[in-house]
Amino acid sequence: MLVLSRRVHEKVLFPGINAAVEVVSVKGNVVRLGIQAPPEVTVLREELQGAALAGKAQFMPPSQRLAEESAKLATLLRQVRDRMKVTATGLGTVQLLLDAGLTGDAGETLARLREDFQLLRYGMEGELEEAPPERPSAPGKLPRALLVEDDRNQRELLAGFLRMAGLEVDTAGDGSDALDYLRSRPCPDVVLLDMGLPRCDGATTVRTIRRDPSYAGLRIFAVTGSAPGDFDLAGGPGGIDRWFQKPVDPALLLQDLKQELSVACCV
Repeated sequence: MLVLSRRVHEKVLFPGINAAVEVVSVKGNVVRLGIQAPPEVTVLREELQGAALAGKAQFMPPSQRLAEESAKLATLLRQVRDRMKVTATGLGTVQLLLDAGLTGDAGETLARLREDFQLLRYGMEGELEEAPPERPSAPGKLPRALLVEDDRNQRELLAGFLRMAGLEVDTAGDGSDALDYLRSRPCPDVVLLDMGLPRCDGATTVRTIRRDPSYAGLRIFAVTGSAPGDFDLAGGPGGIDRWFQKPVDPALLLQDLKQELSVACCV
């Protein structure tokens, strides 16, 4: 706080807002001040600030009040919609985890869903039943998978399942995006590849990867509704390492992933 001493009729200037405060008179312990300020600068006694703010809202034009309330409602509806998407994906992930026998991870996912609902309630009511628990970070480097799937719902469900099982997962919507990812990012440990993809299909993606020596040793798992005989692709390191027919068995997929990723592939 800046403390100044002024005599009667001396001023304190505020050039930035074109305002000035003048000491008009001093009587006992009361100082009378004269204040000059532009119309857009609000000047209030401290004890009147709350009432002035309430009055400003009270006399706000109806159209402005409606616009502000509509904006708040639109924000809340977006939050609800986003939370509902998270919940739908989370429930699907819980089912995959239960199918794989990972009941502990399923319980953790349910706890996170409960946390999401608490956060949504906080946004609507301004309160939490309890503080959200801190999520412990996994020590060390986690195996990384690139999941290539054009169906957004299936992609998010499987990615959530694998993340809960202890993998880092990046995603791509088709083969073209997957190849761009591989060219611009560190090599993952495994590619989980749907075969019926737009723009660049699974078979073309596999052949492109296998022709590039910098991806030697990269595992490729086909996770698809197509049969192996539908494509002229070799098995093993020259083509597809594993083939999983949709609907995928999450327990079997996870078991093979753990076996394959026990040895690092490429750097």
